[in-house]
Amino acid sequence: MSKEIDPCGCNDTEPTRELVLCFDGTGNTFRADGSETNILKIFRMLDRTKDNRYCYYQRTDVTAGSFASLAYQPFTNLPTKRIVDQALATSFNEHVISGYRFLARRWVPGSRIYLFGFSRGAYTARFLNEMLDYAGLISADNEETIPFVWEAFIRYKFADAGKERDDAEASLRLSRETMCRSPGLVHFLGLFDTVNSVAEFNRDVSKDNDIQPSPKIMRHAVSIDEKRIKFQPVLFDPPPIGGMKARTHHVSTWAANGEAIISGLPHPVVKGDFEEVYFAGDHSDVGGGWPSLKTKASQIPLMWMVQEAIMADLTFDPIQLKKHGCFDPRIEDYDPDIVQAAEQAEIHDSLGYDFGRGLEVLFWRMMEYMPFKRPKVSPDGEVHETRWHGRGFRRPLPPAAKIHSSVLHRLHYDPEYKPYNLGMGNKGTAKEQDDEQREIGQWRRIAHGKLCEYWVKLPRNGK
Repeated sequence: MSKEIDPCGCNDTEPTRELVLCFDGTGNTFRADGSETNILKIFRMLDRTKDNRYCYYQRTDVTAGSFASLAYQPFTNLPTKRIVDQALATSFNEHVISGYRFLARRWVPGSRIYLFGFSRGAYTARFLNEMLDYAGLISADNEETIPFVWEAFIRYKFADAGKERDDAEASLRLSRETMCRSPGLVHFLGLFDTVNSVAEFNRDVSKDNDIQPSPKIMRHAVSIDEKRIKFQPVLFDPPPIGGMKARTHHVSTWAANGEAIISGLPHPVVKGDFEEVYFAGDHSDVGGGWPSLKTKASQIPLMWMVQEAIMADLTFDPIQLKKHGCFDPRIEDYDPDIVQAAEQAEIHDSLGYDFGRGLEVLFWRMMEYMPFKRPKVSPDGEVHETRWHGRGFRRPLPPAAKIHSSVLHRLHYDPEYKPYNLGMGNKGTAKEQDDEQREIGQWRRIAHGKLCEYWVKLPRNGK
């Protein structure tokens, strides 16, 4: 059979389909009063004129996939209900499944998947990535079997080692061989301060570290100054617990090696491009959402994330980029005035009464004295798990945490900024320390270039 020749020499190859999913944080609403989160801003900046792009936005305080949940429901509009859901995250499975269903309907072979999330929405995005990696993606004409795939994955993720894990793996293998296809690796996973406030899933923190997502590219902006005990971060590089070595992030999932894993054949180990970077401010100073401020500290994490997404080939509307103070690093540099203003912007204390959230603050302060499991740093730097009350202390940071350059600039601009988890001042009394007890110390630069300049604090011996 003769080969057909294109007389015009045109390339009829369809452009790669792009699926962009944005999961917002609990308690964050769709508004335009200056209190938008970085996730909503990213969604606004997306170039949605492309025929090959499908975009999805989800508020994680709305029951996902249900139009009825958008109707007026008196109880769900009560502040107490929103705060309780924020703390306990009781409808998490519906949020993950809603995003999973969107992908099942839109994905075709060769599609490129981008996931973004903030707060519990970041945990939703991360969890969805894990589900795609280990369970695969259901075909669009078999949506009624999604609950079975979900159950098989949950059982596997949270199974204990031994027979329970072996049985769960056999069940998951049967599920994906029978009903699913491998979507390949998620191309980009962009997260703002991931927290696990899911009531069912936070009883054993180690399970979040046993099974982790394996995107090609991951960027995680993490808060230095968040204090709430129920907002402990879910990290890709957590501090080692009890002197154990931190796990390496080599992954071997069905997404990367689908047929080899199904058949039990040897397969290569995949290593992703992961960067977990720490920024000044509390949870919403990183992911956005604080109202009434013309310049916000969250602007820097937003600019950093958008820059990294563009370098991962995600395109944005240039007019919206400029409107939101962002830039395309391939053709321009950032505006230094915007960055400097954000470096000097006010940062917040989620447990303080100064910002007009009295009922929420009271609720979170009460939670500080509940016996929730959390990491604790001993004087020798070793990290242990404890149920002793948190009392509003900052999070422990990994020993070689990547600190964004904007934090170093803030340390020089603001003598009152004394984050004791960076070795400045003492717990609970940092504001009372004099300048001699606020030694910035020695730092080593480990990367540089536009907004990708990171620093690691050196131990006192300088090594």
